[in-house]
Amino acid sequence: MKDWYNEIFSIIQESTDCIDEVTEAVKKKVIRKGKIKKKLFCKPGQKAKGGRCVVMKSKERTKRKLKAKKGAIKRKGKMGRIKRKRAKAMRKRKSMGLK
Repeated sequence: MKDWYNEIFSIIQESTDCIDEVTEAVKKKVIRKGKIKKKLFCKPGQKAKGGRCVVMKSKERTKRKLKAKKGAIKRKGKMGRIKRKRAKAMRKRKSMGLK
């Protein structure tokens, strides 16, 4: 009886030690429409759903990969505008004291 109890107790103890090391998601401050908002950033292969990180299905991952390639080709032509907007946003972030 005691051996069984000690074994279970040690397993529970090990699992609680591992929980401290897991960093599943990070909430960062971003600016949306001129206001500061917290956004959830998940690990690769996961997506934010209902305030939590959920593993994506393989079909969604492959679809996103293809669309990312297509988006990169489109973005290449608009890169000048993107850089100007980014510089403006970074100036605003700096004035708000974010970085």
